[in-house]
Amino acid sequence: MVAEPYRVEFISAGPGDPDLLTVAGARRLAHCRAVLAPAQFQSSFAPLLRGKVLESPFPLCHAEVVEWVERHLTTAPVAFLIPGDFSVFNPFQSFAAHFGTRCRITPGVGSQAAAAAVLGRAFDLPHVAHTTVLASPRAFTRPDAPLRLGDYARPGNTLILFMNDRPLDELVAELRRGFGRDTPIAILERLACPDQRVTRGTLDTIVDVVGNRDPYDIAQEGAEPRLALTVVSDALEGEEPPEWWDQRVRKLWRPRGMR
Repeated sequence: MVAEPYRVEFISAGPGDPDLLTVAGARRLAHCRAVLAPAQFQSSFAPLLRGKVLESPFPLCHAEVVEWVERHLTTAPVAFLIPGDFSVFNPFQSFAAHFGTRCRITPGVGSQAAAAAVLGRAFDLPHVAHTTVLASPRAFTRPDAPLRLGDYARPGNTLILFMNDRPLDELVAELRRGFGRDTPIAILERLACPDQRVTRGTLDTIVDVVGNRDPYDIAQEGAEPRLALTVVSDALEGEEPPEWWDQRVRKLWRPRGMR
């Protein structure tokens, strides 16, 4: 009887807090003897990684990562511990395609979900914000980019910005032009980590509130950026009247027999 080959586990680890790892993710990680994880996660997830062979994928070229996985895959499952969730701004897609049916992907808590919990705010709010856009300003700097970030900055939209590479004053100026007015903004640094920092303001005030700090570590040459997430939306300050709950009860949930 031929033994089943070991799996390559792509485990979404959330924004960095090991408590936000899913039960399925923790169970699958426990069965892996070798783990590819960024240095930051090797530290924060240390209790779950004891006794495992660790490597960061980021200093390695594609072929070196594949060779490392194949070498360790001969004796046990191998895990990629992925920052955030596999679904958004995930640089590991090519590895999942390479390993094909040998891999399994475990969903996790995306940084946008963690941000909503920290801010205590849903990003969609009736009559205030109806569309949530996940974007990276980096994507709009390419010469062939058909749209600009400002095209998504409009009333009714919530913008959640990953991996910003623009100075704050430049970013705010473009967002201000797109929204056409002052709009609430929140910058979440080291989200869900012990040294988390949340700075709130509006597009008119946030530059002064932040002052001389660089929340995006744009000038930093080290390997560990602060990983700040930016949220811009009227939903950050809008309120949902209790009457809207009652309206849903009467028009949606009771007629459908919801329990």
